[in-house]
Amino acid sequence: MDQRQTFADYNELLNILSDIHAAAKQASFLIDRDGLTRMQGNIIGINSEDANNMSVTINMDPRETIQLKEIMGVNGIFRSDYSEC
Repeated sequence: MDQRQTFADYNELLNILSDIHAAAKQASFLIDRDGLTRMQGNIIGINSEDANNMSVTINMDPRETIQLKEIMGVNGIFRSDYSEC
């Protein structure tokens, strides 16, 4: 039986992203912007006023901004309610 790592909520995802950012590791995202797409790069900033109201954005290098709610997976860890992979 296949198993995959998941995150249950946005606060858990924020912790994962903060760890990736602090370690200066590259992030590989699966995001949903009117269809699934992949994005890869270094996290250069996390703007998080309140994870519960989805106002969190991730700033990437190369220049790109990702909204927290768009992230289906990062570095092989997926949203627990995402079933497409």
